[in-house]
Amino acid sequence: MRPTSDLYRQTLARPHQVVFHVTSTDIAGVPLTVDSLGAPLLRDIPFSKGSVTASMTNRVTRTATLTLSDDWYPRTPTAPFAPEAAVIRISGGMKYGDGTEEVFPLFTGRVYDVTRTQDGTVTVSCDDLAADVIGYQLEQIWTVRNRTSVLAEIQALIRDALPSAAFAVGDAVDAPVPELNWDKDRGSALDNLAQALGARWYALGDGSFTVNRLPYTIPAVPPLVMQDGPDGTISGARISRSRDGVANSVTVISERTDGTNPVRSTSRNTASGSPTRFGDRFGRVAQVIQVQTPLTQAEAKTLSLAQLGASIGLTEQWDVTCVPDYALEPGDAIRCIVTGQGTNERLMGDQIIDRITYPLDTTTAQTLAGRGPVPPDLS
Repeated sequence: MRPTSDLYRQTLARPHQVVFHVTSTDIAGVPLTVDSLGAPLLRDIPFSKGSVTASMTNRVTRTATLTLSDDWYPRTPTAPFAPEAAVIRISGGMKYGDGTEEVFPLFTGRVYDVTRTQDGTVTVSCDDLAADVIGYQLEQIWTVRNRTSVLAEIQALIRDALPSAAFAVGDAVDAPVPELNWDKDRGSALDNLAQALGARWYALGDGSFTVNRLPYTIPAVPPLVMQDGPDGTISGARISRSRDGVANSVTVISERTDGTNPVRSTSRNTASGSPTRFGDRFGRVAQVIQVQTPLTQAEAKTLSLAQLGASIGLTEQWDVTCVPDYALEPGDAIRCIVTGQGTNERLMGDQIIDRITYPLDTTTAQTLAGRGPVPPDLS
């Protein structure tokens, strides 16, 4: 979760003014908007509506859509929304009574599609900078360049595709890299390297890249509590439970390039009292992951344990509609408390946010999709 002021949290559940900023530059940061004399000038671009969606389950974590008037349809390759050059930055947050703002970066990425309808409405679709990385497939075999650091190798692969890439510190614990090579699929190479650390690589709202562990450990008390009611921000919630995606045994197989036997590590849920304990009433459900990155038994065990924790701990899903909170990020841990309609039963769920939609207007609610363990009965 992005840091916020106390005033931001206090104001969120009360009437307040939201504010958005949309700007356009090229990949080097040169503004594609101009002043009255035609000189480059970074300025806000007016739009009628839009949204940013961030999902931890996709390589391209963030996508954005904007609706604009006809005069913003790109008629040259250097126009502010031209797919040839435009990099769009979007931020959103709150404007206070004294005119100051507290805003957060929501999106940085290229324009991928612009559509103009007959009535002059222009719709712009954008993907974050991970699309640049994935789009530059490996033109020749990539051999490991940083044997002592998975994180350094990830950065090298990203910078090879996007020389201007910036990096933010994540929480993944670094490790040595085996002598490997990849052919063609840069995204797969990055996935393999991140998996060796039990982590994911992705782009943040400000356009920087990070590597964070699979975010499936929820604190005993999540840092943010959201609730419904007069002083709350939740307006609706849908709760579901499913066996889909739950495995109580995870095996990681790492093929060795030297022809020796592959490294194999299996982790199982054997916790006493766990509702998904292996071989108990839940049954036996196995997931097998084949990667070439983990070289040692310890590295393979790290990945199998991380994937097992991600699977067995997330058995209840909450879809929440709420007041837009632009400080929230995918991977954040939250506690949701709502009252069941017609029953007055208090329902609670501790969730890791998988997906967020940030509305870019003043009338649309925010939606969150999360997963977490089955909570205790509060009735």
